[in-house]
Amino acid sequence: MPKRKHPSIEQRERLLTKNLYRCCVCKRGSVGLHLHHIDEDSSNTVDDNLAVLCVQDHDLHHRPDAYDRVKHAELGGEKIKEFKSSWESFVTEARQDKPKIIATISAYGNYEHIHAAQLVMQWFDEKIEYERIFHLLEGDYEYWAEEIIREVHDFGKNIKVAIINEPLPVERCPCCGKGFSRTVKEGIAVKMTEPNWSTDSTCSIYINPKQSSLALIISFRDEVIYQSNLHLCQGKYLHYSGDFYDERLEVKKRPSVRTQPTKIMQKVVDTWQPSKIFIGTGDYNKPLLINDFELPLCWEKRTS
Repeated sequence: MPKRKHPSIEQRERLLTKNLYRCCVCKRGSVGLHLHHIDEDSSNTVDDNLAVLCVQDHDLHHRPDAYDRVKHAELGGEKIKEFKSSWESFVTEARQDKPKIIATISAYGNYEHIHAAQLVMQWFDEKIEYERIFHLLEGDYEYWAEEIIREVHDFGKNIKVAIINEPLPVERCPCCGKGFSRTVKEGIAVKMTEPNWSTDSTCSIYINPKQSSLALIISFRDEVIYQSNLHLCQGKYLHYSGDFYDERLEVKKRPSVRTQPTKIMQKVVDTWQPSKIFIGTGDYNKPLLINDFELPLCWEKRTS
Protein backbone atom coordinates (compact mmCIF):
# COMPACT_ATOMS: atom_id res chain seq x y z
CA MET A 1 0.00 0.00 0.00
CA PRO A 2 1.49 3.39 -1.01
CA LYS A 3 2.62 5.54 1.87
CA ARG A 4 0.49 8.57 2.70
CA LYS A 5 1.99 11.84 1.48
CA HIS A 6 0.95 15.00 3.29
CA PRO A 7 0.62 18.30 1.39
CA SER A 8 3.46 20.71 1.98
CA ILE A 9 2.86 24.02 3.75
CA GLU A 10 3.42 25.84 0.43
CA GLN A 11 0.98 23.56 -1.39
CA ARG A 12 -1.70 23.98 1.26
CA GLU A 13 -1.35 27.78 1.13
CA ARG A 14 -1.49 27.73 -2.68
CA LEU A 15 -4.70 25.69 -2.73
CA LEU A 16 -6.37 27.71 0.02
CA THR A 17 -5.59 30.91 -1.89
CA LYS A 18 -6.90 29.36 -5.11
CA ASN A 19 -10.17 28.61 -3.29
CA LEU A 20 -10.37 31.98 -1.52
CA TYR A 21 -10.00 30.18 1.83
CA ARG A 22 -13.46 28.69 1.37
CA CYS A 23 -14.90 25.21 1.02
CA CYS A 24 -15.40 24.46 -2.68
CA VAL A 25 -18.78 22.82 -1.91
CA CYS A 26 -20.61 25.13 0.51
CA LYS A 27 -18.37 28.20 -0.12
CA ARG A 28 -18.15 29.01 3.59
CA GLY A 29 -15.08 30.73 4.96
CA SER A 30 -13.89 31.20 8.55
CA VAL A 31 -14.43 27.46 9.20
CA GLY A 32 -12.07 24.51 9.57
CA LEU A 33 -10.78 23.44 6.16
CA HIS A 34 -9.28 20.12 5.05
CA LEU A 35 -7.46 19.07 1.89
CA HIS A 36 -9.27 15.99 0.62
CA HIS A 37 -7.75 13.41 -1.76
CA ILE A 38 -10.44 13.16 -4.43
CA ASP A 39 -9.44 9.72 -5.72
CA GLU A 40 -8.98 8.40 -2.12
CA ASP A 41 -5.28 7.73 -2.83
CA SER A 42 -3.48 9.49 0.02
CA SER A 43 -0.16 9.20 -1.81
CA ASN A 44 -1.48 11.10 -4.85
CA THR A 45 -0.93 14.50 -3.30
CA VAL A 46 -1.00 16.73 -6.36
CA ASP A 47 -3.01 19.94 -6.71
CA ASP A 48 -5.52 18.47 -9.15
CA ASN A 49 -6.35 15.68 -6.70
CA LEU A 50 -6.79 17.88 -3.63
CA ALA A 51 -10.12 19.58 -2.88
CA VAL A 52 -10.59 22.21 -0.19
CA LEU A 53 -13.49 21.01 1.98
CA CYS A 54 -14.91 22.27 5.24
CA VAL A 55 -15.00 19.82 8.13
CA GLN A 56 -18.72 19.10 7.64
CA ASP A 57 -18.57 18.42 3.90
CA HIS A 58 -15.43 16.33 4.34
CA ASP A 59 -17.27 14.26 6.93
CA LEU A 60 -20.35 14.07 4.70
CA HIS A 61 -18.23 12.50 1.95
CA HIS A 62 -16.77 9.85 4.26
CA ARG A 63 -19.92 9.24 6.36
CA PRO A 64 -22.93 9.89 4.06
CA ASP A 65 -25.25 7.71 6.13
CA ALA A 66 -24.78 9.98 9.15
CA TYR A 67 -26.62 12.83 7.42
CA ASP A 68 -30.22 13.50 6.49
CA ARG A 69 -30.46 12.66 2.78
CA VAL A 70 -33.28 15.17 2.36
CA LYS A 71 -31.04 18.06 3.44
CA HIS A 72 -27.69 16.83 2.09
CA ALA A 73 -26.97 15.78 -1.48
CA GLU A 74 -24.66 12.92 -2.38
CA LEU A 75 -21.02 14.03 -2.27
CA GLY A 76 -19.02 11.41 -4.14
CA GLY A 77 -15.65 11.84 -5.79
CA GLU A 78 -16.97 12.98 -9.18
CA LYS A 79 -19.24 15.56 -7.56
CA ILE A 80 -16.38 16.94 -5.48
CA LYS A 81 -14.26 17.16 -8.62
CA GLU A 82 -17.02 19.20 -10.30
CA PHE A 83 -17.28 21.55 -7.31
CA LYS A 84 -13.50 22.02 -7.19
CA SER A 85 -13.18 22.77 -10.92
CA SER A 86 -16.10 25.21 -11.01
CA TRP A 87 -15.16 27.04 -7.80
CA GLU A 88 -11.47 27.44 -8.61
CA SER A 89 -12.34 28.66 -12.12
CA PHE A 90 -14.79 31.15 -10.62
CA VAL A 91 -12.26 32.52 -8.11
CA THR A 92 -9.67 32.89 -10.87
CA GLU A 93 -12.12 34.66 -13.19
CA ALA A 94 -13.27 37.01 -10.40
CA ARG A 95 -9.74 38.37 -10.09
CA GLN A 96 -9.41 39.31 -13.75
CA ASP A 97 -9.41 42.94 -14.92
CA LYS A 98 -12.66 42.32 -16.83
CA PRO A 99 -14.30 39.35 -15.12
CA LYS A 100 -17.20 37.64 -16.84
CA ILE A 101 -19.04 37.51 -13.53
CA ILE A 102 -21.98 39.50 -12.19
CA ALA A 103 -23.09 40.09 -8.60
CA THR A 104 -26.81 40.72 -8.03
CA ILE A 105 -28.47 42.02 -4.88
CA SER A 106 -32.14 41.24 -4.26
CA ALA A 107 -34.43 42.25 -1.41
CA TYR A 108 -37.38 40.42 0.17
CA GLY A 109 -40.31 42.14 1.84
CA ASN A 110 -41.88 45.42 0.73
CA TYR A 111 -40.82 49.04 0.34
CA GLU A 112 -41.79 49.82 3.96
CA HIS A 113 -40.07 46.83 5.52
CA ILE A 114 -37.24 44.81 3.96
CA HIS A 115 -37.10 41.41 5.63
CA ALA A 116 -33.90 40.06 4.04
CA ALA A 117 -31.36 40.65 1.28
CA GLN A 118 -29.60 38.15 -0.96
CA LEU A 119 -26.23 38.37 -2.69
CA VAL A 120 -25.83 36.13 -5.74
CA MET A 121 -22.60 35.67 -7.69
CA GLN A 122 -23.21 34.30 -11.17
CA TRP A 123 -21.51 33.46 -14.45
CA PHE A 124 -22.72 35.17 -17.63
CA ASP A 125 -24.78 32.07 -18.51
CA GLU A 126 -26.76 32.59 -15.24
CA LYS A 127 -25.12 29.69 -13.44
CA ILE A 128 -25.08 30.65 -9.76
CA GLU A 129 -21.77 29.98 -8.04
CA TYR A 130 -22.28 31.66 -4.68
CA GLU A 131 -25.21 32.87 -2.56
CA ARG A 132 -25.53 34.52 0.82
CA ILE A 133 -28.64 35.66 2.72
CA PHE A 134 -28.71 38.63 5.12
CA HIS A 135 -31.52 38.69 7.72
CA LEU A 136 -32.57 41.38 10.17
CA LEU A 137 -31.81 38.87 12.90
CA GLU A 138 -28.10 39.16 12.17
CA GLY A 139 -27.82 42.92 11.71
CA ASP A 140 -29.38 46.09 10.35
CA TYR A 141 -29.33 47.47 6.80
CA GLU A 142 -26.01 49.24 7.29
CA TYR A 143 -24.43 45.95 8.34
CA TRP A 144 -25.86 44.26 5.24
CA ALA A 145 -24.44 46.95 2.96
CA GLU A 146 -20.97 46.73 4.51
CA GLU A 147 -20.96 42.93 4.39
CA ILE A 148 -22.16 42.79 0.77
CA ILE A 149 -19.47 45.24 -0.35
CA ARG A 150 -16.85 43.28 1.59
CA GLU A 151 -18.02 39.98 0.11
CA VAL A 152 -17.90 41.24 -3.47
CA HIS A 153 -14.46 42.83 -2.95
CA ASP A 154 -13.19 39.56 -1.46
CA PHE A 155 -13.85 37.94 -4.83
CA GLY A 156 -12.54 40.76 -7.00
CA LYS A 157 -12.42 44.54 -7.20
CA ASN A 158 -13.72 44.78 -10.79
CA ILE A 159 -16.94 42.75 -10.49
CA LYS A 160 -20.04 44.59 -11.71
CA VAL A 161 -22.99 44.73 -9.31
CA ALA A 162 -26.67 44.77 -10.36
CA ILE A 163 -29.17 45.92 -7.73
CA ILE A 164 -32.72 44.62 -8.23
CA ASN A 165 -34.82 47.52 -6.95
CA GLU A 166 -38.21 45.80 -6.75
CA PRO A 167 -38.47 43.62 -3.61
CA LEU A 168 -39.82 40.10 -3.78
CA PRO A 169 -42.52 38.86 -1.36
CA VAL A 170 -41.25 37.44 1.94
CA GLU A 171 -42.50 33.98 0.99
CA ARG A 172 -39.88 33.98 -1.78
CA CYS A 173 -37.06 34.41 0.74
CA PRO A 174 -34.73 31.38 0.28
CA CYS A 175 -34.56 30.85 4.06
CA CYS A 176 -38.20 31.43 4.97
CA GLY A 177 -40.23 30.16 2.05
CA LYS A 178 -39.99 28.91 -1.50
CA GLY A 179 -36.58 30.17 -2.53
CA PHE A 180 -36.10 32.16 -5.70
CA SER A 181 -32.82 33.73 -6.83
CA ARG A 182 -32.86 36.41 -9.49
CA THR A 183 -30.00 36.49 -11.96
CA VAL A 184 -28.85 38.74 -14.81
CA LYS A 185 -29.34 37.41 -18.35
CA GLU A 186 -26.19 36.79 -20.38
CA GLY A 187 -26.84 39.60 -22.87
CA ILE A 188 -27.39 42.15 -20.10
CA ALA A 189 -24.20 40.89 -18.43
CA VAL A 190 -22.26 41.63 -21.63
CA LYS A 191 -23.72 45.14 -21.75
CA MET A 192 -22.80 45.76 -18.09
CA THR A 193 -19.21 44.57 -18.34
CA GLU A 194 -17.95 45.38 -21.84
CA PRO A 195 -16.02 48.71 -21.72
CA ASN A 196 -16.52 49.17 -25.49
CA TRP A 197 -20.30 48.79 -25.41
CA SER A 198 -20.77 52.52 -26.10
CA THR A 199 -18.82 52.24 -29.37
CA ASP A 200 -19.18 48.64 -30.61
CA SER A 201 -22.84 47.76 -29.94
CA THR A 202 -25.58 47.95 -32.58
CA CYS A 203 -29.34 47.69 -32.77
CA SER A 204 -30.90 46.49 -36.04
CA ILE A 205 -34.64 46.92 -36.56
CA TYR A 206 -36.53 45.48 -39.52
CA ILE A 207 -40.01 46.86 -40.23
CA ASN A 208 -42.23 44.64 -42.36
CA PRO A 209 -43.81 46.95 -45.00
CA LYS A 210 -46.81 44.68 -45.68
CA GLN A 211 -47.70 43.24 -42.27
CA SER A 212 -47.96 44.69 -38.78
CA SER A 213 -44.75 43.10 -37.52
CA LEU A 214 -41.14 44.03 -36.85
CA ALA A 215 -37.95 42.43 -35.56
CA LEU A 216 -35.09 43.74 -33.42
CA ILE A 217 -31.55 42.43 -32.97
CA ILE A 218 -28.97 43.68 -30.46
CA SER A 219 -25.35 42.86 -31.30
CA PHE A 220 -21.95 43.45 -29.80
CA ARG A 221 -19.36 43.50 -32.55
CA ASP A 222 -20.20 40.38 -34.61
CA GLU A 223 -22.10 38.54 -31.89
CA VAL A 224 -25.90 38.61 -31.58
CA ILE A 225 -26.79 38.82 -27.86
CA TYR A 226 -30.53 39.55 -27.97
CA GLN A 227 -33.40 39.10 -30.46
CA SER A 228 -37.05 40.05 -30.25
CA ASN A 229 -40.11 40.68 -32.39
CA LEU A 230 -43.36 42.61 -32.08
CA HIS A 231 -46.59 42.19 -33.99
CA LEU A 232 -50.22 43.24 -33.90
CA CYS A 233 -52.28 40.18 -32.99
CA GLN A 234 -55.94 39.94 -34.09
CA GLY A 235 -56.06 43.72 -34.22
CA LYS A 236 -56.49 43.67 -30.43
CA TYR A 237 -53.09 42.93 -28.88
CA LEU A 238 -49.47 43.94 -29.22
CA HIS A 239 -47.44 40.77 -28.73
CA TYR A 240 -43.78 41.36 -27.82
CA SER A 241 -41.55 38.28 -27.67
CA GLY A 242 -37.85 38.35 -26.79
CA ASP A 243 -35.14 35.88 -25.82
CA PHE A 244 -36.06 36.10 -22.15
CA TYR A 245 -39.23 38.16 -22.05
CA ASP A 246 -42.71 37.69 -23.48
CA GLU A 247 -45.70 40.00 -23.06
CA ARG A 248 -49.09 40.50 -24.68
CA LEU A 249 -50.59 43.98 -24.25
CA GLU A 250 -54.10 45.03 -25.11
CA VAL A 251 -54.25 47.83 -27.68
CA LYS A 252 -55.51 51.03 -26.09
CA LYS A 253 -58.04 53.38 -27.68
CA ARG A 254 -55.53 56.22 -27.51
CA PRO A 255 -52.97 57.09 -28.75
CA SER A 256 -52.84 55.68 -32.29
CA VAL A 257 -51.95 52.02 -32.72
CA ARG A 258 -48.65 52.92 -34.39
CA THR A 259 -47.67 55.13 -31.49
CA GLN A 260 -48.06 52.30 -28.97
CA PRO A 261 -45.52 49.84 -30.52
CA THR A 262 -43.21 52.78 -31.15
CA LYS A 263 -43.13 53.46 -27.40
CA ILE A 264 -42.49 49.78 -26.68
CA MET A 265 -39.52 49.66 -29.04
CA GLN A 266 -38.16 52.93 -27.69
CA LYS A 267 -38.19 51.41 -24.21
CA VAL A 268 -36.24 48.39 -25.47
CA VAL A 269 -33.67 50.61 -27.17
CA ASP A 270 -33.34 52.75 -24.03
CA THR A 271 -32.68 49.61 -22.00
CA TRP A 272 -29.86 48.41 -24.24
CA GLN A 273 -28.39 51.84 -25.14
CA PRO A 274 -26.66 50.69 -28.35
CA SER A 275 -24.07 52.95 -29.95
CA LYS A 276 -25.63 52.62 -33.43
CA ILE A 277 -29.17 52.00 -34.64
CA PHE A 278 -29.99 50.70 -38.13
CA ILE A 279 -33.61 50.66 -39.33
CA GLY A 280 -34.54 48.77 -42.47
CA THR A 281 -37.68 47.89 -44.45
CA GLY A 282 -38.63 46.31 -47.77
CA ASP A 283 -36.88 43.08 -48.79
CA TYR A 284 -35.91 41.24 -45.60
CA ASN A 285 -32.73 39.84 -47.16
CA LYS A 286 -31.70 43.21 -48.65
CA PRO A 287 -33.54 45.82 -46.58
CA LEU A 288 -33.64 49.48 -47.50
CA LEU A 289 -32.15 51.60 -44.73
CA ILE A 290 -34.35 54.46 -43.54
CA ASN A 291 -33.62 57.33 -41.17
CA ASP A 292 -36.72 57.25 -38.97
CA PHE A 293 -38.78 54.62 -37.17
CA GLU A 294 -42.07 54.84 -39.10
CA LEU A 295 -44.61 52.02 -39.10
CA PRO A 296 -46.85 51.38 -42.15
CA LEU A 297 -50.60 52.04 -42.11
CA CYS A 298 -51.41 48.33 -41.79
CA TRP A 299 -50.74 48.71 -38.04
CA GLU A 300 -53.92 50.81 -37.73
CA LYS A 301 -56.24 47.89 -38.47
CA ARG A 302 -58.15 47.48 -35.23
CA THR A 303 -60.97 45.12 -34.36
CA SER A 304 -63.75 46.28 -32.05
